[in-house]
Amino acid sequence: MSNFYQWLNKEKSRYYTITIKKTATNTILSHRWGSCITNRGGKKELHLQTKDEAKEAITKMIKRRKSRGYELITPYIILFS
Repeated sequence: MSNFYQWLNKEKSRYYTITIKKTATNTILSHRWGSCITNRGGKKELHLQTKDEAKEAITKMIKRRKSRGYELITPYIILFS
């Protein structure tokens, strides 16, 4: 099961997404970002050991995106079941 968050900065035509995947041993946060106009962007993965680490990382990311002018457009409210 994976969860998905997507942000959009309309003023700068930029996007940011996080996909959350649970594995047997850890949680993987896959980040992707870039321009809505060109093919430029990047990606990274964070491997976290506990649910608390994952929740903390997601909370920080939500605050950071909001402070930089991004609007959350596709949130999944339930982080873990």
